[in-house]
Amino acid sequence: MGGGGYVKDFFVGALVIGLVLTLGTLSAALSLTEEETKRAEALIPLLDGEQEFWAIGEFVHIGPQALPVLAKALQHPSRRIRINAIETMFMIKDKAAVPILNSVAANEQEIPAVREKALRVAVRLDPANALPALQAMAKDPSETMRNAVVSESRFVKDKGVIDLLITLLADDSRSVADGAFRTLWSFTGRMVERQDFVQSTKEERVEWAKDWARWWAANRDMFQFAPDRSAGSPRS
Repeated sequence: MGGGGYVKDFFVGALVIGLVLTLGTLSAALSLTEEETKRAEALIPLLDGEQEFWAIGEFVHIGPQALPVLAKALQHPSRRIRINAIETMFMIKDKAAVPILNSVAANEQEIPAVREKALRVAVRLDPANALPALQAMAKDPSETMRNAVVSESRFVKDKGVIDLLITLLADDSRSVADGAFRTLWSFTGRMVERQDFVQSTKEERVEWAKDWARWWAANRDMFQFAPDRSAGSPRS
């Protein structure tokens, strides 16, 4: 699946935006002093090991001012430290972390587990503004990440997500396409006979995506998101 260049461009842009927003949003009055920053940075290695829960608690106690330090933790070679830095951002619950998390999710050099967690936390923190990141990740060459996009789309009630999921019905991966179909069903309640994405060919998925696109073009303006449904099998 193509789009790697697009994702890399998104990563670079998101990284720059993330740093600007994070550093700009935190005013001088809220920023850590030089001494406080050093103490916070000393917590980074402790995010992996027996004291990791204590270190997470210390970062949470510091609050949003700790985000620039946690952004540094995301560059640490320890996978555990990077995962815990993301978890800490979620516990701090400040939307200023979202651009940083989006840049991690878009980074093809990062391992899938870290990228998935970054995307998941970014969507949870700010679902109303998650669509651009989901759109970028939908073009990712990693099937794991495209599956993550489908999963996280469940939490974003934006008509643009319907557009995105319809394009993913024609994905090279049957699992991605089937996940997109299930999420579309959970949003719309629309059932179509003989559309079995699990057993489908690429050609069938392309045709079924066109069918959904025609339906969506006719219904988009009047569409209202249905009450939440199970994301399980749409078939009885």
